Amino acid sequence: MLTIFYICAVILIIAMGYIYINAVNKVNKADIAARDAGSDIDTCLWDMTHNLGIVVKALKEMGIEPEMPQDQSVLLTIGMTSASQQLVAKNAEERMSIVKPAAEEAGITEKEDIAKALQKYENARIELIGAGTKYNAMVAKFNATISHFPASFIASHKSKSPKMIFVYQPGQKTE
Repeated sequence: MLTIFYICAVILIIAMGYIYINAVNKVNKADIAARDAGSDIDTCLWDMTHNLGIVVKALKEMGIEPEMPQDQSVLLTIGMTSASQQLVAKNAEERMSIVKPAAEEAGITEKEDIAKALQKYENARIELIGAGTKYNAMVAKFNATISHFPASFIASHKSKSPKMIFVYQPGQKTE
């Protein structure tokens, strides 16, 4: 009789261990997928900021310094929060809306390097929309994963909380 009890206890411990390991694996996989998708957004933002800088530098070399809004973006680093990424995108949009007309007025948009920078900026904007969609899908999966038991227990134990979605609306005027 005691042997049956020990066998049942061992089976229960093994089952609980399996459930725990499976839950940890689910939470970690969902978190890594969301972070990977977030790094795609970071790459697009870096491309936008870099190519904006090329155009600004060309204007400054010509002695043209358009009046720019205060830089409210944050340092581009891996693992930025969704809110920080949105701020960087908004800031780049605001600055390009001033820089591009100034470059066109100065006639430098025909220069090969400036034309390439402007095209790369536009490509990065388009890629940012796709990267944002992918990120939001991964965040939805992560948030759903950590909301169900036993993954919710694991997530709270590892201080994982729901992530914010990324919102990017190109060309939207802000107040």
